[in-house]
Amino acid sequence: MQNEEKLKALAKDLRKTEPEHASKKLAGFEGAARCLDKCRASLLGWQGEYQYGCPLDQMFFEEAGIDQEEFKNFVATGASDQEVEGWLKEQAHAAKP
Repeated sequence: MQNEEKLKALAKDLRKTEPEHASKKLAGFEGAARCLDKCRASLLGWQGEYQYGCPLDQMFFEEAGIDQEEFKNFVATGASDQEVEGWLKEQAHAAKP
């Protein structure tokens, strides 16, 4: 499974380490980098105590105007941080510089 191999190369094992801090921005959105870490980890079963789709993630999704499942589906392709950032800039209704 090629996408899973890409995910494994990009994902943080949140059973052993923490996701990015909520203040780290991706595509201009606070919480996006942390959400990406949790999404990748959850796709692999590596989320540990972290929950993808938590209230903090929901704030990011609402601010960006994107759907949680659409984000997850794109991340599941094995997209890099740069590819996710580009996708967010294209998809977000409130895209930021």
